[in-house]
Amino acid sequence: MGAGPILLAPMTGRRIGIDTGGTFTDIAVLLRNRLSVHKVASTPDDPGQAVLTGLDAVRKPTEEVDVVHGTTVGINAILTDDLARTAFVTNAGFEDLIEIGRQERSDLYDLGANKAQVPVPRRLRFGVNSRRGADGTRIAKPTEAELRKLRERLSKSRAETIAIGLLHSFSHPKDEKEIERALRPLGIPITCSADLLPVSGEFERFTASILNAATRPKLSAYLGGLVRPVRPGQLRLMRSSGGIMSAAEASTFPARAMFSGPAGGVIATRALAAWGGWDEVAALDMGGTSTDVCLVRPDTTVSDSTIAGLPLSIPAVEVHTVGCGGGSLARVDAGGALRVGPQSAGADPGPACYGVGTEPTVTDAHIALGHMGAQTLLKGGFPIDPDRSVRAVETLASELGLSARKAAEGILKIAEINMMRALLVITVQRAVDPARVPLIAYGGAGGLHAAGLCRLLEMPLAVVPEHPGAFSAVGLALAGESAEHIVPVMRELDSFDRRGLQKLIDETTKKALRHLPNGKVKLTASVRYAGQGRCLTVPLAHPLQRKAVAEHEHMFGFVPENRSLELVDIHARVEHPARKLPLSPTTRRPMKPKPSTLRRPPVGGVAWPVYEREAVAVGQSLSGPCLLEEFTGVTVVPKGWRCTALAYGLTVQPG
Repeated sequence: MGAGPILLAPMTGRRIGIDTGGTFTDIAVLLRNRLSVHKVASTPDDPGQAVLTGLDAVRKPTEEVDVVHGTTVGINAILTDDLARTAFVTNAGFEDLIEIGRQERSDLYDLGANKAQVPVPRRLRFGVNSRRGADGTRIAKPTEAELRKLRERLSKSRAETIAIGLLHSFSHPKDEKEIERALRPLGIPITCSADLLPVSGEFERFTASILNAATRPKLSAYLGGLVRPVRPGQLRLMRSSGGIMSAAEASTFPARAMFSGPAGGVIATRALAAWGGWDEVAALDMGGTSTDVCLVRPDTTVSDSTIAGLPLSIPAVEVHTVGCGGGSLARVDAGGALRVGPQSAGADPGPACYGVGTEPTVTDAHIALGHMGAQTLLKGGFPIDPDRSVRAVETLASELGLSARKAAEGILKIAEINMMRALLVITVQRAVDPARVPLIAYGGAGGLHAAGLCRLLEMPLAVVPEHPGAFSAVGLALAGESAEHIVPVMRELDSFDRRGLQKLIDETTKKALRHLPNGKVKLTASVRYAGQGRCLTVPLAHPLQRKAVAEHEHMFGFVPENRSLELVDIHARVEHPARKLPLSPTTRRPMKPKPSTLRRPPVGGVAWPVYEREAVAVGQSLSGPCLLEEFTGVTVVPKGWRCTALAYGLTVQPG
């Protein structure tokens, strides 16, 4: 995507997907269509240590393996402001453009809203005498003396990394390259905006290049510490849009792997949806700190992600995140109302049941209601203390003037409302009726809330896949190679006849295949009406104009009159298809499953029959209320609902 192809080596040995989370690092091993999962404790101070520990647990010494990794190192660096000292070079007079940004406000009625700050202070912004006219003619070019002086100023600034962003460089990338060549003697990483994201929209392009530059030293060091220990195998990363990228590309362009973990879950969800015969499903990944939701279609990529309030317009899965997870803290606000999240107990101190914290969380509410027991997590491999959960919930209940049971139920209801709102963003706000979209619920806590969310949104059913708590790692193990290529156009659509548009399609396809020979190319067009600031994405095919008009009417309910359509740019994605999701064996003879135990909620209520998921054969059904436990998660089946074991997962629905 701009800097030329970084070719991927062919897959070798066993495929191992490794996804780093806040509490656990998940490992999925795929060998000859057989899947196994493992978990190790995460090491937040050094995430790579948990990756290597997990890898050592599943491979033989010197075994050649193919490791695909999903990491949060880049995004965590941005969220915690643990970034390299970054300098920004741009056109003289435009040094403050990244601070001015757009006129958009996340909350129109918040008079005290804080504007997100690009992580480059004014003293680290440097202007150069470079300009082009509206027709592309070069008006000003920096001299050798100017570039030499710029190099000296940057050296004195103690910058650790540099981002270069010039106006119109998406059409004239050589302008940035000239500056890059002059600054190479500094010996620090340099990111050119046209290499990373050759699109119009200078604020978004500049911001992306700055975030890439600011995270590049940290991610490069992180990957450097993993590449050698993985040998004789190879280490590769998941790109944010799904599909595998080389470690070399990830080190140079970490912004392309910023959402690598959620992308793994989307790939696994898409593979599951294929078995179920669904073209459209809602994915919900509920972990310890947050919940990610995504409307998964055969082609699920967008380019309008944000991090810490800043745009990162890199092709990425359309994930919407809310601060609601198993570790979300429940509290009473100043008005006496019960609140849940977004503050989280995290992994340290964690929920009260972990033995350190004292404040109740969503996990503690589940334990108080009997949905989880002392030996539930990792089949007892991560023991918990239910009595601490009950005490924490009882303390909160006394503040609210409620019984402990009512308080615990209230915590779960509020958590589900928070997640329901997130699901509405990816369905109703996308003109999709949730009543016709199945819910795929995974993550360590997804199965606990699958039925509740289906009830709230009147969704037809929920599916809890096998290995729900490691499903993103499963997606990493299934993924195929991919690459992205962007071609800026910026022309009125009417200026293309059918032959001209086909020529553009053919040329773009040829360039995309240079990145990944023998791959399947998918082309999309970014189009907009004249005067609009946002683009719609439609498949690049004949008749393009009719497709663009139909998409605008579908999204907004009208079509602008007397306005021409513009073809802004073309996105080409070339990929090798992901593997199919391995199915559960169907040869096991069905037997009437019996509950392994009856768990009475510590705060009252009826006993919950608990079934081992492995004991329920494909094709068998269970009526609620009951619980199904497995190594990485628990599925709650309420009264009046039924659960059926299918080859691709457990379905939970009314009846």
